[in-house]
Amino acid sequence: MINAWSEFQPLKKVVLGRAFPPDTFDWHGNREQRESMRQIFEETEEDLQSLVKIFKDAGVKVSRPKNIFTINGEEQVDLPWMKCGYPNHPLMPRDTLFPYGNTMFEMFTGSDNRYFENMAYYDINHYEWMTGQEWISMPGVMVNTGQDYSNFESDNKLIYHAANMIKLGDTVLCSQSNAGDPKRGKGTTWGREWIARMVNRLYPNTRFIDIPVGGHIDGKIALLKPGVLMTWNKEWIPDELKSWDIIEVDDTHDMPEDFLQTRKRRFHREYVSKWLSHWIGYADESVFDVNVLSIDEETVIVTGDDKQARNDIEKRGINTVYWRWRHQYFWDGGIHCLTSDLIREGNRESYI
Repeated sequence: MINAWSEFQPLKKVVLGRAFPPDTFDWHGNREQRESMRQIFEETEEDLQSLVKIFKDAGVKVSRPKNIFTINGEEQVDLPWMKCGYPNHPLMPRDTLFPYGNTMFEMFTGSDNRYFENMAYYDINHYEWMTGQEWISMPGVMVNTGQDYSNFESDNKLIYHAANMIKLGDTVLCSQSNAGDPKRGKGTTWGREWIARMVNRLYPNTRFIDIPVGGHIDGKIALLKPGVLMTWNKEWIPDELKSWDIIEVDDTHDMPEDFLQTRKRRFHREYVSKWLSHWIGYADESVFDVNVLSIDEETVIVTGDDKQARNDIEKRGINTVYWRWRHQYFWDGGIHCLTSDLIREGNRESYI
């Protein structure tokens, strides 16, 4: 049965995402593209299997979604209001799944290529529901291709990313929706209101605290254990947590400008070619990310082997386990994004 109240209580069961299978682009007419994509997909699964071993060695059970989507070069979804050529892989369960308490809350992101993504997690959620969890899904919204979050905001649509939230016992920290941060915010004001209402119906007096920046919060703040957190920028820390021991790490994301300009074009041939020949070297091992995952209050899995950052964490009595995630910036997601905690030992606590 689901039990998830924080980011650091002892982890016992987790959902780990899955990328596309290696043969996904075997239909492609360009041999270089076929072989390059196969290499990325194979290496991605190799790294995920090494993470499975880390989990199992720590006594953590792993559930993985089905990969229900295919890509064949033609339009995959073609509806009067929505078209999509590349349905999204179920690699980032943190974006749409928000286990809190004994409940799985499912969210909708507002992206046409992610509209059906939750179907990949159906069997996992169905099994947990059969064994006692609550299971509540955000109402499906008509996602119009070509519209952005500002349109959804003006239409009062219910859209919100689960990765906008991190759990802290009887408190949930939230990043800004698009209304609060038009450049980086993901989701709408009413999407945030929906999840706050639903959580408080089942778990009264849950406090939702906003941080002053948009985007997925797990890329900005990591709650490592009671009283200790990590961030890129202390200005993002809400007043309620400013008395905590704050590790402010240096931003080592010194990626080439042409990578930053084209990072969302991950299936384009020129992007893939440069990723494998040049850009991966900037990301592999050396780039540290606050997007980490705690096994418990004494152990955290990190990507990026930055000695100073790891030393700063370990001085707080927390062991760091380095996990090599070669294609983190190809997929644009860290270890926290790739996972969703189903069971952590412990009860609902008040940490503030």
